[in-house]
Amino acid sequence: MEKIADYKYALDESSIVAITDHKGIITYVNDNFCRISKYCAEELIGQDHRIINSGYHSREFIKELWRTIANGKVWKGEIKNRAKDGTTYWVDTTIVPFLNLEKKPYQYVAIRSDITDRKTGEEELRKSLKEISDYKYALDESSIVAVTNHKGIITHVNTNFCRISKYTAEELVGKDHRIINSGYHSKDFIIELWNTIKSGRVWKGELKNKAKDGTIYWVDTTIVPFLNEDGKPYQYLAIRSDITERKKGEEQIKESNERAVEHAKALQYKNEQLVDFCNIVSHNLRAPLINISMLVDYIEQSDSDSEKEEMLLKIKPVINHLMEVFNELVESIQVKQDTDVAYDRFDLKECIEKILIGFETQIIDSEAEISIQTDGITDIQFPHKYIESIFSNLISNALKYSSGNRKPLILVKASKLKEDKILLTVSDNGLGIDLKLHKDQLFKIRKTFHLHPDAKGFGLFMTKTQVEAMGGRIWAESEPGEGSTFFIELKNHLV
Repeated sequence: MEKIADYKYALDESSIVAITDHKGIITYVNDNFCRISKYCAEELIGQDHRIINSGYHSREFIKELWRTIANGKVWKGEIKNRAKDGTTYWVDTTIVPFLNLEKKPYQYVAIRSDITDRKTGEEELRKSLKEISDYKYALDESSIVAVTNHKGIITHVNTNFCRISKYTAEELVGKDHRIINSGYHSKDFIIELWNTIKSGRVWKGELKNKAKDGTIYWVDTTIVPFLNEDGKPYQYLAIRSDITERKKGEEQIKESNERAVEHAKALQYKNEQLVDFCNIVSHNLRAPLINISMLVDYIEQSDSDSEKEEMLLKIKPVINHLMEVFNELVESIQVKQDTDVAYDRFDLKECIEKILIGFETQIIDSEAEISIQTDGITDIQFPHKYIESIFSNLISNALKYSSGNRKPLILVKASKLKEDKILLTVSDNGLGIDLKLHKDQLFKIRKTFHLHPDAKGFGLFMTKTQVEAMGGRIWAESEPGEGSTFFIELKNHLV
């Protein structure tokens, strides 16, 4: 008896205990039952367990419980009850039926333990897992998702990733993202991405990828590193959204803007040409036309045949001069309009040597020394007629305006600049030009800087026109009495 009392004491101290008769009427509750239910023993004894029914469990659940214990079998399970103050609590329950000689239950002992904290934790965990599952579902439905390990090996891809990349999950898992690398981004770009996420920071940016069928697509990307206890990434979650259409739109806008800018430049260039042409016509044609008009007036007013004949003789050289100026203007305009001029491939040194043959008499007469340095440049690709005209004009000027005090020394040189450009120079030790006085007029039409019978002021103007027609630029350095150097920078279309 003493041992039984000890067992009962241990049970009452450790558990929530209630005894009911065979009808479920409570006949005994211990202090733990009163404490957790917040009812006193007097309020509980004589009642059944509906007094603490929370309404959580279904009727089938209660019926199954009663069928079990009414058949003399032990029932075990978890029950959610309601205390007197309305709060709910969970108990892990074992109900043991006590049987009479006829094997029928005459009472039931319900032994319970409080598992409210555990169930609350489980419920919170369930809610968290449900929330995570909902987030994952929303993410998978709306985004392109991939998970990699710390080495960048793909461990998971969602349906959207397969759809846009046109690879199956089996083809992607176990690979790294080089499988969709388009080659568009530089090595430095990729290195910066990896340095960011390896240091535990989130990386955001836009990536251009290549699908299995070779098509290109753009994704707005966020890569989130998951860190272990040491703060080191153990995996990466990449969340992407398809921005291909947006990038196409941006590219179209960019191309439209570039075309608009090019069109504006072309219009500006045309306007500048028009202004230049008007200025040239106004400046260079006005004088001979006035001269002709005056001579015609003299002829009309004169009654002398001899005077008329004399005036007619004077008109002819004026008309010839006018035609010469007009032809020069037409030639320069044709160069500016010649957008379809052919680009020829030829040997530069050979081209210059052929040009020099045309100046052989002048070279011999002046005892000129002409050097050619091409610094390893052989074949070039330019309009041959322009290059020939440019060198002819510059070499002709170097010979024409040589100093009478010394033998002409002329250096024709070609050298490579950075990337695909070359620099052509023609230097001489001739009369030189006072650039402080004539810099702004150097390449203007009909501008001369020395008294020479053959000076027309057209060569440098035409040279500049041809250089600019090839997308190049020309400039000069010169000192009076020491000589001149003309520089021409061009893009070599052979590169």
